[in-house]
Amino acid sequence: MNPDFTKLLVVLVAFFYLASRLKSNISTINYRLISIGFLFLLFAAVLDFSDGFKQLEHTPILGEKAHFHDFLEDQIGDTLGLALFALGAFRELKRRL
Repeated sequence: MNPDFTKLLVVLVAFFYLASRLKSNISTINYRLISIGFLFLLFAAVLDFSDGFKQLEHTPILGEKAHFHDFLEDQIGDTLGLALFALGAFRELKRRL
């Protein structure tokens, strides 16, 4: 199985689990931070998954050869997504302890 597809699948499952099960147990601001972090991670996973398709090389954002594709995928998607997710999760842990 393609590791990019696995990453996309894991992020999708985690996001939908968060949206369906945990909303009532988490404070509003922490829920929003975690959700936005997951959305950025989902954006990065879609960009990463689109690298495997040669038909998308001429598409401005999805093409692997686009100048800002790696910047959007790595810096905006992964880094900002993980930072927002961690911030929301640690704030929620701190609130509960």
